Amino acid sequence: MIRLLFVFILVISSCDKKEDIALVDYLEPVDSGSVGLSGNENIATPDFSQEYMKLLNDHRSKLGLRPLIHDRDLAQLSTEHSTDMANGTVPFGHSGFSLRCDEARSFLGGGNLCAENVAMGQKTPQGVFNAWLSSSGHRANMEQSRSTHTGFGFKQNQKGTYYWTQIFIELK
Repeated sequence: MIRLLFVFILVISSCDKKEDIALVDYLEPVDSGSVGLSGNENIATPDFSQEYMKLLNDHRSKLGLRPLIHDRDLAQLSTEHSTDMANGTVPFGHSGFSLRCDEARSFLGGGNLCAENVAMGQKTPQGVFNAWLSSSGHRANMEQSRSTHTGFGFKQNQKGTYYWTQIFIELK
């Protein structure tokens, strides 16, 4: 049995001649599906994506933070990374993080801060939400006041293990 596993990487990303510190974390995803959020479709299963986004935005609201906009393209990037990890194409972690941030900025027409949470082994959105909240680096990404947009994705591998990914970005 694989239990809770977290990887935390500190990534420094520069934009507009200034440096932004982006905390990077990995979350295990679940099966693919689609759900409409904020005018976009998410590639994750509707129930899991909606459940996770409600947990996240309710938490942010209690802290006086604005809700994050769940973006279809960012969800696609997150799900692709989760799928790659679930299939063993890339190791569990943040391989390709900088490229995902570049793609996210391209999709959104700009952006500054970029961060990523990843995890594996949790079986539900509540499980991954709780795990991330229990990790200071992951929690910092979830509570980053500058973040405006996010994408949440997951994938379950053939052995039944879930891989979760969430990308955060600031769009001014």
